[in-house]
Amino acid sequence: MVKGIVIGLIIGALIAYMALSPNPPDEAQTSTNLSEAPEYVANKAVVETMFKAFMNEDLEAWSVLVADSIKWTSPGYGAEMDGGTKDEWQADLQGYNDGFDDISMQQSFYLPGLDEYTSEPDGSVRLYVHWKATHTESGVVTEPWYYANFELEGGKITRGSEYMDVGGMMNHIAAASAGE
Repeated sequence: MVKGIVIGLIIGALIAYMALSPNPPDEAQTSTNLSEAPEYVANKAVVETMFKAFMNEDLEAWSVLVADSIKWTSPGYGAEMDGGTKDEWQADLQGYNDGFDDISMQQSFYLPGLDEYTSEPDGSVRLYVHWKATHTESGVVTEPWYYANFELEGGKITRGSEYMDVGGMMNHIAAASAGE
């Protein structure tokens, strides 16, 4: 008998919830594909073009896509959050271009960014990349994974936070060069 009362209460609560719900089943909200949002699509194209310029060693084309006032976080150990400048980022990329040959993306996964407070799309672009490059001096092939988040305004990257195990990559190069 107690079991019947409990089941009755649960069913009654479910019926009351459905009756009072602001979105009855026939009017249920449907989510849209965030990766098709126009702002995200446009911003993703900017980020893709920026990476193509880097891989083509065209830092002049890269520079056009990055705001002069960018706040950049280097993937290097101990980097200050948003402490990097456009010139520092460009010098870092030039170092990769000088130190590595055949820089390419083996895999890339682009995702729309979400506002940290509302979880609504905010137009930012997140991505995971499986890079591949050959260390120029040693001939060692590296394949690090990388994550980044980019915020954009007016077709330019205004904030970039990059994450990669740079130290691990350099340790791999040193060990492979030493024949370990």
